[in-house]
This record gives sequence, structure tokens and C-alpha cells, in this order.
Amino acid sequence: MSGAARAGEVYAFPLTGADAWGALQVLTVDEANADLIVAVLDWIGPHEPTLEQVRGAGPLMQDFMFWGAHPMVQHVPVPVPGAYRLLGVLPADGMPASSSSWGHWAFDRQVARQAWWDALPHELTAAFKAALDSPDTVALTGLIEENTGEPLSLRVSRARRFTDDAQYRIGPDFTMASLRAWPALHQVHLSSWRDDLIGFLEDSPLVGDLTLHGHGQPHLDLSRTHLTDLSVDVGTLETLTLPDGLTSLALLGTPPGILRVRAKEQGREVSLRLVCEVIPVTGLERLAGLQISDIAELSVRDVAARHPRVRSLDLFGAPGLLRDVAALPDLRDLDALRMVDLFGFDATAFPGPGAWERLRDLDLDSLPAAVATAVRRAYKASPLTVSVRRPRKPEWLAENLENPLRHWDGRPGIPASVAKKTRLAFVAALRAVRTADADLSPGEAYDAAVSDAVRGFLAVIAAANRRHGFLYTLERDEVIVAVDALIPHLSEDAHRALEPTIEEALDG
Repeated sequence: MSGAARAGEVYAFPLTGADAWGALQVLTVDEANADLIVAVLDWIGPHEPTLEQVRGAGPLMQDFMFWGAHPMVQHVPVPVPGAYRLLGVLPADGMPASSSSWGHWAFDRQVARQAWWDALPHELTAAFKAALDSPDTVALTGLIEENTGEPLSLRVSRARRFTDDAQYRIGPDFTMASLRAWPALHQVHLSSWRDDLIGFLEDSPLVGDLTLHGHGQPHLDLSRTHLTDLSVDVGTLETLTLPDGLTSLALLGTPPGILRVRAKEQGREVSLRLVCEVIPVTGLERLAGLQISDIAELSVRDVAARHPRVRSLDLFGAPGLLRDVAALPDLRDLDALRMVDLFGFDATAFPGPGAWERLRDLDLDSLPAAVATAVRRAYKASPLTVSVRRPRKPEWLAENLENPLRHWDGRPGIPASVAKKTRLAFVAALRAVRTADADLSPGEAYDAAVSDAVRGFLAVIAAANRRHGFLYTLERDEVIVAVDALIPHLSEDAHRALEPTIEEALDG
């Protein structure tokens, strides 16, 4: 059921990643602010409950991992999502009358995590909680202080994350099992392979977060681990088997062929993060969510081919170009779509209301101005939650999307400060050229204004290169492309006069 709710109503909901159900009760309804206060009930069962089965249940206490014990009561927006099934109405006797917590309808995952925590051995969870505030220190076999050569000693409360590239040396007697001396350990970050890693993870219920680079393995079977978050380099991977409880996955790099992933229900509870592109992968067709960042150019058809049943899609441009936008309705299970800094399509390509049966949220940020205008008009009467922000005019695209130096940001060997300073120098020169184009006729005054703008841009390039020495063949070519973008209307004589300045900036 979705729509309005009344105080006292009780709803059941399935738990994420578990064959179980939970329940909650509406405590108050604020119609003016479209707001409810709800309490998750202290009831978990293998099947959808009846109203009588949850009668008398108080609020569920949340205390897993780093949470301090508190009743799971909070404000949520209306309406009630369709996945929540109305059981009936009960008196809310003994329930809190207010809450200082605001959130969304993500109780399924929270309750599943609490149920997992409650099922763990008490001595394990008690040791974890005690370690969070412990003043004690512990020395770990095989970890050596970089400066003193002494065994590494850490406060137990700080020993929550292990990494093999930190400010200590790993001795020959170190084993992953040594980390059991850290009761609050929950993250592992490795930049190379360890043969004892998988066994350690399988025997460590509280280690739920793994980052794995440079492992060199063709096959990884993590099915018996307790991971919920995984970031893995796929440069050598052929197969990857995930644990059923995994909810967050980042695949880094490009596999040598098609990466075969084995995941529960084709990744139905997994949110996947990719960088720049859709990599060749099978087994993740029904993702809960997909996020692709740093996009230079991407085809929607590639997304639909690999992940056709994805439910939430977030695309972030560098800024970049999004191709085949008209294919977005092929993602028929979408309930949320977010696009940021993506261009290369017009208003006729973007789907209108009714293109998706399940879509609830549409968030468009920094897109072509004509598309923004058309979407606002088309979706004005739509029941969806629609946000359209920062429409971009052609001038902005020329300064950012078409900026020949935009790929310097994040390129190895080019400091971030240099990438920013040179990009801004190009933008300043481009704006000066635009002003000359608008205000001056061809002739000496025009040539002087444009030449001054180009010389100012090249002065910034030359100064940065003298300090950091980053101009190689590719960067020189990109500077020449930038200069060419500034001088299409410059006279031949003025162009020739600039050539020594260009050569000096590139070779100085």
C-alpha cells in the first residue's frame, strides 16, 4: 500500500539480504509537513506477520557496530512506500511521543544488520563495544614501528583498520590471524595478495569492509566471508564470487576479458560503483544500484546491456558526453535516476513522463539548458519527485566540456593546483576572445586583444612548467589545441607573430 497513513497503523516489510520480515508502527502524522514519526518494532520473523503476532512489541533497540543503544524511532516523509504492507491498527501504548531523528524508509537494511548483530556470539560483540572506549594498548606480532624498529603498539580503540601500506613495516612473522588482537577491527586494505586473507575473513564476522589492490589473482571466492563492502582491482580477474550479505561493490580497472561475477539473485541487493565506463561483466544484471563516476563519454545502451534490471542509476560526468539517452526506458526497473554534468544530447532524446513504470525520483544537475527547460515543462504535472538544477548554456560547455586542458585534472605528474590554475587561465583567455569577437571588427585592435589573451594563457602554462616540469608530448599537443581554439579569427600576420611565444612556452 502507498499513500496517506494514520496514527496506529502497523506495516510489515521484507528485510534486505535476509529471508525475514520486520514491522513498524506509525506513531504520529503531521499532514501539514508531509511527515510521519514511526517506530520499528522489536519483531523479526521468517514470514510476513499478522497483526496479532506483533501486538505488544515495543520499539527495536539499535546498537550494532558503532551505534549507541537507542530505540529505532524517527521522522520519515510521506507517502508510505509500496513495499510496506498494512497489517491493521493497534494502540501505540508506551511508545515515544517524539523523535529527534530524521531519515528515509531504509529500515529493511537497518533491521537486517541489527538481526545479524544480535545473532553473533555475545563475547564477540561485547569485546567490540568495550574496545571502542578502551584506554589499553596492544602490540601486534609482526608489525614494526618504521622509525624505532620496535613492535607496533596501538591503543585498542584506534585499531579499527588494517592496511599493508601504513607507517609501519610488516615483518616475516606477521599473519592475518595476528589481527585478532584488535577486537574493533572491521576494515582491511591490502595493496598486495596474502595467502591467508580468505581464511582470515571467513573466520572474522566483524570484518565487513575489504579493499584489495594489486592481488594478481584470476579467481576470487569470497562467498564464505562476512563482507558487506568490497572494493577490488579487476585487472587480472576472470571470476569473482560474492558473499550473500554484500551490499556495496566497487570494481576498479578493466578485467582481461568478461568478468564473471557470482552473486545472490544477480546482485539484487548490491550497489555497484564504477569509474569512467561500463566494464564487461556478467552476473550483475539485477543491481540495486549503479553509480558511474568521472564519465568522459558513455552510452546508455552499454549500461542497459550489462545491467538491464538496475533499480537506481547515478551517472556523474567529468563533465562528459552521454550517448543514446533515448535508450533510458530500456532500464525498465528504474525507480531513481540521477545525472550530473552530462551533455551531448538534446531535448527530443530525453524520455518523457510515463517512460518508466516504477520511477519515483528524477534528479538532473548540470545539463544542457534546452534539455532542462523541456524536462521542467514535460514533468510539471508528474507525480514524481523531480529536481532540475544548474542548466548549462553553450558558453559554459565551451569553458568546461570542450576545454582542451580538462583532462589534466587527476592526471599523474600534474599537480591538482596546476590543473586548476591552467584551466582557469584558458577560461579567462576564452572569455577575453569572446568579448573581442562581440565588440571588435577584424583588424589591428582585434588582433591585439586576442594576442594579449593568448600570451596571458601561455605565461601561466610556462610558469607552471618551469616549476613542475609536466609538459611532455601529450600535454604540448593539448596546449596547441587550446591555443587553436582561441585564435580561429586571428589574422595570419598576428598568428605568425605569436609562434615564438608558443614555442617558448612549450620548450621553456
